Amino acid sequence: MDLRTALTLGVALLLGGGLAFAGPVTNRPDPFHGKKLAQQLCSNCHLVDNQQQQANADVPSFNEIANREGQTAGAIMAHIMLPKHPMPTIPLTQSELADLAVYILSMRKSG
Repeated sequence: MDLRTALTLGVALLLGGGLAFAGPVTNRPDPFHGKKLAQQLCSNCHLVDNQQQQANADVPSFNEIANREGQTAGAIMAHIMLPKHPMPTIPLTQSELADLAVYILSMRKSG
């Protein structure tokens, strides 16, 4: 296992473990806020919604990310927290990360 994989797994475990000890969740992730964040922070490179016309061809769209086999909110959040080059590090709160992840997953094709 390489270092990036180990770090990603560690972050995912910390995120999941932290939620288990945090007590009852009072605020659910907000996909509408996640979409706003995506449009502001991610649309220079990613296609973040169906209305966007242009993005970097070498970067996966949010539809592609959402529909990867076995994709989870934790994996998306870990990738944002520990991005691979050329994706920049984006300082987000836990709530913003969750909102963005749930928005991306909302693009998953059913069936």
